Formats: sequence, C-alpha cells, structure tokens
Amino acid sequence: MKLLLKQYLASLNERDELDVVLPDIMSEVGYTIVSRPKRGTRQYGVDVAAIGPHPQTGEKSLFLLSIKSGDLTRDNWTRGNQALRPSLEEVIEVYIPKHVPLRYKGLPVIVAVCFGGDMQEDVRPQVEGFIEAKTKLGTLEFVEWNGDHIADLIATGLLRENIFPKAMQTSFRKAVALVDEPSVCLAHFEELLRQLADTQPKNLFDRLRQVRQIYLASWTVFVWCRDAENLEAAYSTSVIATLRMWHLSHAHFGRSKLAKSLEEVMKKMMQLNRIIATSFVEKHISPYCAIEDGLGISIPSPASVDINLKLFQGLGRLAIHGLWLIHTKALTYKKTESAFQAALDAELQKSMNMICNTIENNPALYTPLRDDHAIEITTVGLFLMQCKAFDFLRRWIEQITLSSIFSYRANGKYPCVFRDYADLAMHPRAVEGYREEATVGSILYPTLGVWLAIFQDSNSFAVLADFHAKDMAHSTWQLWIPDTTSEEHLYLNSEVHGSCIAHLGTASGPDALLEQIRKEIIACEEFNELSAMRYGLWPIVLMACLTYRLPIPPHFWTMTLLRDDSNVATSGNGSG
Repeated sequence: MKLLLKQYLASLNERDELDVVLPDIMSEVGYTIVSRPKRGTRQYGVDVAAIGPHPQTGEKSLFLLSIKSGDLTRDNWTRGNQALRPSLEEVIEVYIPKHVPLRYKGLPVIVAVCFGGDMQEDVRPQVEGFIEAKTKLGTLEFVEWNGDHIADLIATGLLRENIFPKAMQTSFRKAVALVDEPSVCLAHFEELLRQLADTQPKNLFDRLRQVRQIYLASWTVFVWCRDAENLEAAYSTSVIATLRMWHLSHAHFGRSKLAKSLEEVMKKMMQLNRIIATSFVEKHISPYCAIEDGLGISIPSPASVDINLKLFQGLGRLAIHGLWLIHTKALTYKKTESAFQAALDAELQKSMNMICNTIENNPALYTPLRDDHAIEITTVGLFLMQCKAFDFLRRWIEQITLSSIFSYRANGKYPCVFRDYADLAMHPRAVEGYREEATVGSILYPTLGVWLAIFQDSNSFAVLADFHAKDMAHSTWQLWIPDTTSEEHLYLNSEVHGSCIAHLGTASGPDALLEQIRKEIIACEEFNELSAMRYGLWPIVLMACLTYRLPIPPHFWTMTLLRDDSNVATSGNGSG
C-alpha cells in the first residue's frame, strides 16, 4: 500500500493537486490547518501553514510547508520560477518575521520541505548545508517531507485500521490497481463507498473524515487513470463519489467550523468531478466528434450493441458537461469580469458544436437501442434548448421518432426495455410474445411526444399517435416524478422510490399531452424539496438520473436554467 501511495504522490502536480491533497491528509492525522494555498496572492514561500506537535519534543509548533511536485533535483532546488531554495529563503526572510499571525509568534517554527517524490543524492549536500546554516534549535528547524513521509501520513492516518479496516483497504487497492478495467474498478470503488456507509458517523467530525476519505480516494483513482491514459473509471467513480458525498453532507452544512469544512470538501469534490469530466471530454470525445463515424470507430468493439450503448453514454456525458457550464454561467452572470464570461461562452459554444457534430456524424444516435436512452435524449435536449439550437434539436427528435417506429414495424433493432447486455445482444428475438415483452412499457415514446409537442410538430406527433394506437396498445407509456422518499434514496440508488405518471395519451393531440404533464408537475411538490434543488445544484439531480437510470423529472422542461439575456448565442450546426 505504501508503494502505491508513494507512486500516486509522485505523480501529482504541485498546483491544485499536491497542495490540495496534503492539507487534507494533515488534517486527518491531527494537524490544525491555519492557511491553505491561495491564488492571486503572494505567499512568500509558504503553501500551507499548520499547527502540530514537534517531531521530537511533542511541543505545539507552527509548521510552514513549501511544496514542490515530483523529485527534488539540482535544477528545481536553485533554478527557475518554482525553485525550492528561493522559496525557503522567502519563508525565513519575509514570511516568518512579517506574516506569522500574532497568536502563533511564540511557537517554535518548523519549515517542512515537501515534495511528492525523492531527493536526488547529488542535491542532498546542498539542501543539508542550507538547513544546517539556517537552523536555530527550539526556534527555527527544518524537516524533510518526501513521498515516503507523506505516504506514511496517509498509511498511518487515513488508512489506519480503525478508520479504513482491512476490507476497505482491499477494495481501495483493487479499485486503483484495476483502473484499466473500468467496470471492475467501479465495482470495487462502489464497494469501498458501501463499506464507508456501513460505518455510521457518530458526530460531525466523523462525517467530515468520511467525506475527506471519499475525496482523496477519488483523487487517487483519477491520477492513476490519467497515467494509464484511460479516464473512464475516473469519470464513473467521481460521479458516484459526488452523489454519495452530497447525501452524506448536505444536511449538515452550517456556520460552525466543522460544518464549513464539510461544505468546503463538498465543493472540492464537485470541482474534482468537473476537472475529470472536462479531461474525459477532451481526451475521449472531442478528437472524434467532427469525423464521420469517428466516435463509433473509437469504441474498441465491432458489435453494434456496444457502439450504440457507448455512443449514447458519451452523448449524455457531453450534455451534462454542458449543463454544468450553463449552471456556472447562471451563477456568475454579471458577477464576473467579461473575460471570464467570454471564455465560458466559448466553452458552451464548443460543447454545443461537439454534441451537434457527434449526432450528425454517428447515425446510431438516431436509433436508440434501449428505451431508457430517453434519459440521454432529454439531457441533450435541455442543453440544446439553452443554446437555442431549436432547429437542430427538432430535426433530431423527429428523426429518432420516425426511425424508432420504422425499426419496430420492420422488426429491426427497435428500442426495448431490456438492460442486461446478453438480452440486448440477442435483440430482437423471433419468439412468440417477445415484441410485447420488449416494449411492455416505455419512457422513450412519451418523452419524444413531449418534445414534439413543445416544437409543435403536429405531423410527427400524429405519426407517433398512430403508432401508439396501432402497435403499442399493450405498452404503458409513462414518465417518473420524485416522491417523499426520493430525497433519502436519489443520491444513493438505495431503494426504489418516486412515482409513475402512467397512461400518457397521444390520441387527443399534443396540447392535451402537455396539459396532462403540466398538471402532474404542479401536483408534484416533492421535486422542489429535493436538497440539490433547494441548494440550486440542479445538475446533481440530472447526474443521479443518468447514473442510476431514472427518467428525467418533467419539471426540467419548465425550468428557466438561464435568463433570456444571458443565453448562449449559437452558430453553425446548432442554429440550422
């Protein structure tokens, strides 16, 4: 375990990685963090300040950490903007005499020279000579915190027996070791989270420790995946970690120090999820979007079922990535400088173009195999609506409707309710009663009906209504809304919850369908009582729906995600 942790630490970057992880590790093993890294302010060589016991005497001391990534070499000891020796000189000459808070002035100062790897032997004499010249016993001392020492902090702190029992350590090791097998990695990571959940926190401190463990475990998987150049496992684990952490923490946010720390870790987890999602899109989707069949060809399988499933999964991830950008824009509109808004708009435009190009270049995205691909379709629709890509979305919805109907009537690979891979691979079967079983219920067709009604596409809606009457009389067309138990189970997928809007009709026309949906939305007050909605973090609800295969609540069709004057201007594929 220690070797694994040391390799992980050595691979972390200094900025926003090692300097983020290290304070959390220190906090877990008993240090009190005084200050953390800040952007935009001069730090005078000190990345982290903390109060802890003197390594020899146990006396209360002030630790000042100067952090560098990787190995310490002759070059990064004295040369370059990020050289360590000049940073240490700033600590001694500027920070200690002028910036140590008054209440800590009388404490012994220990300057910790921190790096994630090892100190190379050719630089050690220079480092030790510097330390010997500057040390004043009892007043100013130095310690070396290399990858071995920091790994020990984790191994004896975060992973010690009474916090991470042996079973949890096994799950963690397997998750990290198998990042190149994403489904296996995810299974072990979920087992780790389940084992953590079985240990009920007795107080807020225990709860904070658990969320930090989840956060650091997610970071570890991400770094390993990044080194393996396969971010699939990192994406999946960060999503369930975000959902699990939200369930664990949201009810305990408050004004106390521990409550604020809990909220801070939750924000870090969401930021990590966004970092991973952005990296995933840039590495695994963006290079293939503009190429005909590019994303489909990038899938390492010739089987049409694999291609269909992966394409819709990737499309859903693109859409939720875009919706998080929409959420950011809504929060920061007119509150941040124009350069930030311009960069955000450029990212939104890029996301919209990627979605449109992906759909246009991969015909399989007009023919969903699973009925619950309605979830991805609605997620994409919500994003494109905010981008005002109305014409493109209308044409896509129309084509899915007509293609799905044709596939059913021609007994092709029409949308079915099955989720098991073996069933999907054998679909369709020439067995009596099979077609009725495969379409016993549907969220896809009523979802398409609502979109067609929104766009007032009466011709396509009439085709869908005719299909409903002539071919789908046996099928229950339905949607889903949360109920009073959803808050308890939505973020964990722990139990069946929510209510079904059944017997959605198309015979009376599109306006009647929209009116039926509208009445259900008004009656379902539980949606707005979901904690993620109350905190304004509506993308978390969509993440839960995509991850746990829950239909998107129809309330999202009526929500204003962006003010009209802040909507994204469209061009290219999105507008026409």
